[in-house]
Amino acid sequence: MNFQDALKDLGKQAREAAKLREQAEQEAKKIQQEQADVDFAALMKDVTPLKNAHANYVPPRDTSPIKLRPKDTESDKENHFYIGESGVILDIPDTFSKNGQGANDIKRLLNGHYEVVADVDLHGYTQEYAQEVLNEFIEFVQKRGVCGEIVHGSGLGSSGYKPVLKTMVRRWLMQHPDVLAYAQPSKNNDGAVRILVKRQRRIDPFAEEK
Repeated sequence: MNFQDALKDLGKQAREAAKLREQAEQEAKKIQQEQADVDFAALMKDVTPLKNAHANYVPPRDTSPIKLRPKDTESDKENHFYIGESGVILDIPDTFSKNGQGANDIKRLLNGHYEVVADVDLHGYTQEYAQEVLNEFIEFVQKRGVCGEIVHGSGLGSSGYKPVLKTMVRRWLMQHPDVLAYAQPSKNNDGAVRILVKRQRRIDPFAEEK
């Protein structure tokens, strides 16, 4: 056998040996993986899977009072309803209705017949700013229902203990065209009123113009 033939023979043997080593390594890795799988399954046999804690999660309802802010444009303010300031503190009634169904409206307001869809707290507001907020509050309530609650305070912190804001709010409600009735929800607390407003007219987008 000459040198070239001997070299080819050695190369062939080396390739066969390398192939056998590769097969042996792959077999060893396979055995190790199978053992690891068995060991992991054995370790986890007593473990109880956790249920998805968020699967049936229901976010809590936001019951915080709604504090609306007036719009900034002059055109919006021009369309808002306002009453003048009165220097005389009138004897404003605890309940009021103006649509001919007074007794029924007031009774339903007091017994919770209507769902209160929103409330607003006017503590600390000036009379002018309170009226701007009330205008938006009426619109806000009409988009969601017919009943809302306004907290205006009893006026005990006012100068001379005169309920200026309370009187203004109730005068405003009595004159607003979309307010049908109001009533004090509690006889022992005259710092709030529950209101009934007209239902918002729904415009039919498909109605033909006349």
